[in-house]
Amino acid sequence: MWTATAFGLILLVVVLVFILENLQDVKVNFFTVHWRIPLGIDLLLAALLGGLVVFTAGAVRLLQLRRQSRRKSKS
Repeated sequence: MWTATAFGLILLVVVLVFILENLQDVKVNFFTVHWRIPLGIDLLLAALLGGLVVFTAGAVRLLQLRRQSRRKSKS
């Protein structure tokens, strides 16, 4: 348990250092929306959004497999 906590804290420090070193504003264009945001924050948000998409796809697939398993076990 301590190992996972220590790893999480180290990862948090690394992410914070990355964000603090990349605070220059960049112009972001997404379809027809334009805004300015610090580069580190923008990359962090993009990574979080990507992780959310992968998590959602994995959860949907897991539910499909569970339903399929239940149907096979009832037969």
